[in-house]
Amino acid sequence: MQFETAQLYLEDGASQDTLERELDARAHSLPGLRRIVFGRNMEGCWGAGDYTVDLHIEGNARDGAATAYLTQLPGVSRADHLVYRPINGGQRAAGLQNGVWRTLLFRVRPEACSEHVAALERDLLRMPAYMPTIRNWQLSRVTSGSEWTHVWQQEFVCVEDLQGEYLTHPFHWGWVDRWFDPEFPEWTVEAISHAFCPLESSLLTLPAITHGSI
Repeated sequence: MQFETAQLYLEDGASQDTLERELDARAHSLPGLRRIVFGRNMEGCWGAGDYTVDLHIEGNARDGAATAYLTQLPGVSRADHLVYRPINGGQRAAGLQNGVWRTLLFRVRPEACSEHVAALERDLLRMPAYMPTIRNWQLSRVTSGSEWTHVWQQEFVCVEDLQGEYLTHPFHWGWVDRWFDPEFPEWTVEAISHAFCPLESSLLTLPAITHGSI
């Protein structure tokens, strides 16, 4: 299974309703598509587009097929699309419904040492042990040509859990933030894209077998 995600940027005045109809209607044109999930990004995102899209594709998809599909949608000015490979994750709420889906894309500094990158990945995966409101999570490495190197996804029951416990927790600011802050000697991450949107049903814990929107 190949995993892909994208941030869609819309033209000024573009119709979101039209885009959402076409996202699902045109999905059949993608070879091997097993599941497509998309949602409007909510207020408070930064460095992100207007929509988050995730695709599960059987086997190895034809290069450029998903990028072409996304950029040709009505009203889309740009699609920041990438392919990723999950490396670890966990779940507390299989089949979570009517929650919030968060996607953090980040780029590791080219000069960062492998020991720091590995420690950063371990610390991100430790966060759910301190933050029970992270219901499901997955950390992945980007495998396609992209400005991003990692995808860090979480599912929450509500947006208050993301903006509350997750973003303000002492473990986040007292420990994990050192990898993202240039004032620390451990500084490893040089850019991020923080997006979150409504989630109808869990992306991280349900089989990738159907088309659907969130």
